[in-house]
Amino acid sequence: MSEKSLLAALRHNMRQALVQGNLQDAEQILARLKKEDPLSRDTRGLELELYLNSNQLQEASALARQLRRLFPDSGRILFLAGRVAYRLKHYQEAESCFRESQRVFPHWRALHWLGKTLSQTDRYQEAESLLLSASERTPYALLDLAWLYERKNDLEAALGKCEEFLEKYPAHPFAGEQRIRIKAKMLEPDALIGEVDTLAELGEEIGEALLPEYVERLFATGQSLRAREEITKRMGSLQTKLAVRLAWICYHARAYDLACALFLANLHGPTLSDYKYLAALEAAARRCNRLPQVLEAYRSLAQQAPQLHGRIKSLTRRERRERNDK
Repeated sequence: MSEKSLLAALRHNMRQALVQGNLQDAEQILARLKKEDPLSRDTRGLELELYLNSNQLQEASALARQLRRLFPDSGRILFLAGRVAYRLKHYQEAESCFRESQRVFPHWRALHWLGKTLSQTDRYQEAESLLLSASERTPYALLDLAWLYERKNDLEAALGKCEEFLEKYPAHPFAGEQRIRIKAKMLEPDALIGEVDTLAELGEEIGEALLPEYVERLFATGQSLRAREEITKRMGSLQTKLAVRLAWICYHARAYDLACALFLANLHGPTLSDYKYLAALEAAARRCNRLPQVLEAYRSLAQQAPQLHGRIKSLTRRERRERNDK
């Protein structure tokens, strides 16, 4: 086999492994590629994609910055760099990457992700236009449209897009949960609480899709003790996405002790670079006298997240001032 054919086969096999989620195989193929063709745009781009798919976001971010300088005319690398920035919630950087990717090599996927990014920054008009266009190429843009309409509190439109997607993929778990959540939002607080209580009386567990809305309505109707009980009994078994959502609900309900516990328990991965998340964690910790625990967590994570060093210094000074003031 010629060198050119070998490289083509390795790249094809690695792309297949990434699509199928076989990350261990992808790592082995990448090792061979880096031996045979270490500096090429294709090899470095596949390395970036592997970091992204394996949730090595700090490594992916550093590599993306390097590759954007080395290959500014690669639409694929710009697109992947945008995906990394989006995952880290660096939405301004993500927008820049997707727009440049679209300029260099126009493709509907870049427009789809640009629409998702603009939704995150509340630029709904352009986001809606882009997502409607993308929905002609992929039904998954319908879920992003549903989420956009939900953020705008246009729940009828959100439910419509969700139902449209489920007509194509009726067993899709995320879409099913999204539909449950939207329908729950459409109910009055007392009606939602009543429905969940009826399910509980019949021995049914509250589903994860319904739990955040239920807890939020309990707080909103002055039933804070019940809300706390629902969260506390699940504290050790919550998946990260659900736990973070509950943390924000507790924070806005001024249940700072629960918010702090949930924020701390999920201080890893993308949350380490989410400045709003870190600021809310610190604010909650101040209100329930848990700054020492936050500092301890930051120090244990600072090696993998160097951006925490500045926050450690600031919190240490604050903690010292507060001790002296007592």
